[in-house]
Amino acid sequence: MVDLALRPSVALRQTAMPIWDRILAHPFLRDLAAGTLDRAIFRRYVMQDWLYLEEFLRATATIASRAAESDLMKALLKRTEFLVSMEHHFHHKHAKALNLDLTRRDWEMNAANYAYTRHMLYWATNGSTVEALGALLPCPCVYIHVGDVLYRQPRPADPIYAEWIEFYGPGMLAERTRQLEEIFDSLAVHASAAERARATRNYVLSSRYEWMFWDAPYRREDWPV
Repeated sequence: MVDLALRPSVALRQTAMPIWDRILAHPFLRDLAAGTLDRAIFRRYVMQDWLYLEEFLRATATIASRAAESDLMKALLKRTEFLVSMEHHFHHKHAKALNLDLTRRDWEMNAANYAYTRHMLYWATNGSTVEALGALLPCPCVYIHVGDVLYRQPRPADPIYAEWIEFYGPGMLAERTRQLEEIFDSLAVHASAAERARATRNYVLSSRYEWMFWDAPYRREDWPV
Protein backbone atom coordinates (compact mmCIF):
# COMPACT_ATOMS: atom_id res chain seq x y z
CA MET A 1 0.00 0.00 0.00
CA VAL A 2 1.48 3.34 -1.06
CA ASP A 3 1.62 6.00 1.64
CA LEU A 4 -0.14 8.99 0.08
CA ALA A 5 1.72 11.34 2.45
CA LEU A 6 5.00 10.50 0.71
CA ARG A 7 6.54 12.77 -1.87
CA PRO A 8 5.20 11.72 -5.30
CA SER A 9 8.59 10.42 -6.47
CA VAL A 10 9.00 8.33 -3.33
CA ALA A 11 5.51 6.92 -3.79
CA LEU A 12 6.48 5.90 -7.33
CA ARG A 13 9.61 4.15 -6.06
CA GLN A 14 7.55 2.32 -3.46
CA THR A 15 5.08 1.16 -6.11
CA ALA A 16 7.83 -0.09 -8.41
CA MET A 17 10.04 -1.63 -5.71
CA PRO A 18 8.91 -5.24 -6.31
CA ILE A 19 10.16 -4.87 -9.89
CA TRP A 20 13.38 -3.23 -8.70
CA ASP A 21 13.93 -6.19 -6.37
CA ARG A 22 13.62 -8.48 -9.38
CA ILE A 23 16.15 -6.32 -11.23
CA LEU A 24 18.67 -6.66 -8.40
CA ALA A 25 18.13 -10.41 -8.41
CA HIS A 26 18.73 -10.71 -12.16
CA PRO A 27 21.74 -12.90 -13.02
CA PHE A 28 23.25 -10.07 -15.09
CA LEU A 29 23.69 -7.94 -11.98
CA ARG A 30 24.48 -10.88 -9.70
CA ASP A 31 27.26 -11.97 -12.04
CA LEU A 32 28.50 -8.39 -12.50
CA ALA A 33 28.71 -7.93 -8.72
CA ALA A 34 30.58 -11.22 -8.41
CA GLY A 35 32.94 -10.34 -11.26
CA THR A 36 31.90 -13.41 -13.25
CA LEU A 37 29.75 -11.76 -15.93
CA ASP A 38 30.88 -12.75 -19.42
CA ARG A 39 32.52 -9.70 -20.98
CA ALA A 40 30.69 -10.49 -24.24
CA ILE A 41 27.39 -10.01 -22.42
CA PHE A 42 28.54 -6.71 -20.92
CA ARG A 43 29.69 -5.61 -24.37
CA ARG A 44 26.22 -6.27 -25.79
CA TYR A 45 24.73 -4.29 -22.93
CA VAL A 46 27.02 -1.30 -23.58
CA MET A 47 26.14 -1.37 -27.28
CA GLN A 48 22.45 -1.15 -26.46
CA ASP A 49 22.97 1.46 -23.76
CA TRP A 50 24.87 3.66 -26.22
CA LEU A 51 21.82 3.70 -28.50
CA TYR A 52 19.41 4.11 -25.60
CA LEU A 53 21.16 7.19 -24.22
CA GLU A 54 20.66 9.06 -27.49
CA GLU A 55 16.91 8.39 -27.36
CA PHE A 56 16.74 9.27 -23.67
CA LEU A 57 18.29 12.64 -24.44
CA ARG A 58 15.93 13.08 -27.40
CA ALA A 59 12.93 12.36 -25.18
CA THR A 60 14.13 14.83 -22.56
CA ALA A 61 14.68 17.52 -25.19
CA THR A 62 11.15 16.92 -26.44
CA ILE A 63 9.71 17.29 -22.94
CA ALA A 64 11.76 20.44 -22.38
CA SER A 65 10.64 21.96 -25.68
CA ARG A 66 7.01 21.55 -24.59
CA ALA A 67 7.54 23.04 -21.12
CA ALA A 68 5.50 26.15 -20.39
CA GLU A 69 8.26 27.87 -18.38
CA SER A 70 11.81 28.48 -19.58
CA ASP A 71 13.19 27.72 -16.10
CA LEU A 72 11.70 24.22 -16.26
CA MET A 73 13.09 23.71 -19.75
CA LYS A 74 16.59 24.73 -18.64
CA ALA A 75 16.45 22.61 -15.48
CA LEU A 76 15.44 19.46 -17.37
CA LEU A 77 18.09 19.91 -20.05
CA LYS A 78 20.85 20.75 -17.57
CA ARG A 79 20.30 17.71 -15.38
CA THR A 80 19.74 15.12 -18.07
CA GLU A 81 22.60 16.38 -20.25
CA PHE A 82 24.92 15.90 -17.28
CA LEU A 83 23.69 12.34 -16.71
CA VAL A 84 24.05 11.35 -20.36
CA SER A 85 27.47 13.03 -20.73
CA MET A 86 28.82 11.14 -17.72
CA GLU A 87 27.56 7.81 -19.05
CA HIS A 88 28.99 8.57 -22.49
CA HIS A 89 32.35 9.23 -20.82
CA PHE A 90 32.21 5.89 -18.98
CA HIS A 91 31.46 3.97 -22.18
CA HIS A 92 34.17 5.79 -24.14
CA LYS A 93 36.68 5.02 -21.40
CA HIS A 94 36.09 1.27 -21.64
CA ALA A 95 35.28 0.93 -25.34
CA LYS A 96 38.77 -0.26 -26.29
CA ALA A 97 38.79 -2.97 -23.62
CA LEU A 98 35.42 -4.14 -24.93
CA ASN A 99 36.60 -4.01 -28.56
CA LEU A 100 33.97 -1.41 -29.43
CA ASP A 101 34.18 1.48 -31.87
CA LEU A 102 31.47 3.80 -30.61
CA THR A 103 32.02 6.22 -33.49
CA ARG A 104 30.81 3.65 -36.02
CA ARG A 105 27.61 2.56 -34.28
CA ASP A 106 26.90 -0.07 -36.92
CA TRP A 107 24.54 -2.11 -34.76
CA GLU A 108 20.79 -1.98 -34.24
CA MET A 109 18.56 -1.73 -31.21
CA ASN A 110 17.29 -5.01 -29.86
CA ALA A 111 13.56 -5.51 -29.39
CA ALA A 112 13.51 -4.56 -25.70
CA ASN A 113 15.48 -1.36 -26.28
CA TYR A 114 13.29 -0.34 -29.20
CA ALA A 115 10.06 -0.90 -27.25
CA TYR A 116 11.42 0.95 -24.21
CA THR A 117 12.57 4.01 -26.14
CA ARG A 118 9.33 4.18 -28.18
CA HIS A 119 7.42 4.18 -24.88
CA MET A 120 9.50 7.12 -23.62
CA LEU A 121 9.27 9.07 -26.86
CA TYR A 122 5.51 8.57 -27.11
CA TRP A 123 4.90 10.11 -23.70
CA ALA A 124 7.49 12.82 -24.25
CA THR A 125 5.58 13.84 -27.38
CA ASN A 126 1.99 13.26 -26.30
CA GLY A 127 1.82 13.36 -22.51
CA SER A 128 1.95 16.06 -19.89
CA THR A 129 5.31 16.80 -18.29
CA VAL A 130 4.31 14.73 -15.25
CA GLU A 131 3.26 11.77 -17.41
CA ALA A 132 6.40 12.01 -19.54
CA LEU A 133 8.73 12.20 -16.54
CA GLY A 134 6.94 9.17 -15.14
CA ALA A 135 8.23 7.27 -18.16
CA LEU A 136 11.78 8.70 -18.01
CA LEU A 137 12.61 8.70 -14.30
CA PRO A 138 13.00 4.93 -13.81
CA CYS A 139 16.15 4.87 -15.93
CA PRO A 140 18.33 7.04 -13.66
CA CYS A 141 16.45 6.02 -10.50
CA VAL A 142 16.89 2.28 -11.04
CA TYR A 143 20.59 2.68 -11.81
CA ILE A 144 21.19 4.77 -8.70
CA HIS A 145 19.27 2.25 -6.59
CA VAL A 146 21.27 -0.64 -8.04
CA GLY A 147 24.51 1.28 -7.60
CA ASP A 148 23.69 2.11 -3.99
CA VAL A 149 22.98 -1.53 -3.13
CA LEU A 150 26.04 -2.94 -4.92
CA TYR A 151 28.28 -0.16 -3.60
CA ARG A 152 27.83 -1.54 -0.08
CA GLN A 153 29.10 -4.97 -1.15
CA PRO A 154 32.70 -6.09 -1.77
CA ARG A 155 33.99 -4.98 -5.18
CA PRO A 156 34.44 -7.56 -7.94
CA ALA A 157 37.94 -8.32 -9.19
CA ASP A 158 37.04 -7.25 -12.72
CA PRO A 159 38.15 -3.59 -12.92
CA ILE A 160 35.42 -2.51 -15.35
CA TYR A 161 32.66 -4.00 -13.22
CA ALA A 162 34.15 -2.52 -10.06
CA GLU A 163 34.26 0.92 -11.70
CA TRP A 164 30.70 0.50 -12.99
CA ILE A 165 29.54 0.00 -9.39
CA GLU A 166 31.55 3.00 -8.22
CA PHE A 167 30.11 5.06 -11.08
CA TYR A 168 26.50 4.43 -10.05
CA GLY A 169 27.19 4.56 -6.32
CA PRO A 170 26.84 7.66 -4.13
CA GLY A 171 28.00 10.83 -5.88
CA MET A 172 27.06 13.43 -8.48
CA LEU A 173 24.90 11.08 -10.57
CA ALA A 174 22.80 10.28 -7.53
CA GLU A 175 22.51 13.98 -6.69
CA ARG A 176 21.41 14.94 -10.21
CA THR A 177 18.87 12.12 -10.18
CA ARG A 178 17.43 13.42 -6.92
CA GLN A 179 17.16 16.85 -8.54
CA LEU A 180 15.14 15.34 -11.39
CA GLU A 181 12.85 13.72 -8.85
CA GLU A 182 12.42 17.09 -7.14
CA ILE A 183 11.32 18.59 -10.45
CA PHE A 184 8.79 15.80 -10.82
CA ASP A 185 7.56 16.34 -7.25
CA SER A 186 7.07 20.07 -7.80
CA LEU A 187 4.86 19.34 -10.81
CA ALA A 188 3.07 16.24 -9.56
CA VAL A 189 1.58 17.95 -6.51
CA HIS A 190 -0.40 20.17 -8.90
CA ALA A 191 -1.33 17.41 -11.36
CA SER A 192 -4.76 15.84 -11.61
CA ALA A 193 -5.46 12.40 -10.19
CA ALA A 194 -5.70 11.06 -13.74
CA GLU A 195 -2.29 12.48 -14.64
CA ARG A 196 -0.74 11.02 -11.51
CA ALA A 197 -2.27 7.63 -12.31
CA ARG A 198 -0.85 7.69 -15.84
CA ALA A 199 2.55 8.78 -14.52
CA THR A 200 2.49 5.84 -12.10
CA ARG A 201 1.57 3.44 -14.88
CA ASN A 202 4.39 4.82 -17.04
CA TYR A 203 6.86 4.51 -14.17
CA VAL A 204 5.95 0.89 -13.53
CA LEU A 205 6.10 0.05 -17.24
CA SER A 206 9.52 1.68 -17.62
CA SER A 207 10.73 -0.25 -14.57
CA ARG A 208 9.66 -3.44 -16.33
CA TYR A 209 11.54 -2.32 -19.42
CA GLU A 210 14.62 -1.78 -17.24
CA TRP A 211 14.48 -5.45 -16.25
CA MET A 212 14.12 -6.42 -19.90
CA PHE A 213 17.06 -4.17 -20.84
CA TRP A 214 19.41 -6.30 -18.72
CA ASP A 215 17.71 -9.57 -19.58
CA ALA A 216 18.07 -9.22 -23.36
CA PRO A 217 21.90 -9.03 -23.51
CA TYR A 218 22.20 -11.71 -20.84
CA ARG A 219 20.19 -14.08 -23.03
CA ARG A 220 21.90 -12.70 -26.16
CA GLU A 221 18.52 -11.70 -27.56
CA ASP A 222 18.12 -9.23 -30.38
CA TRP A 223 14.87 -9.91 -32.27
CA PRO A 224 12.96 -13.21 -32.22
CA VAL A 225 12.43 -13.15 -36.00
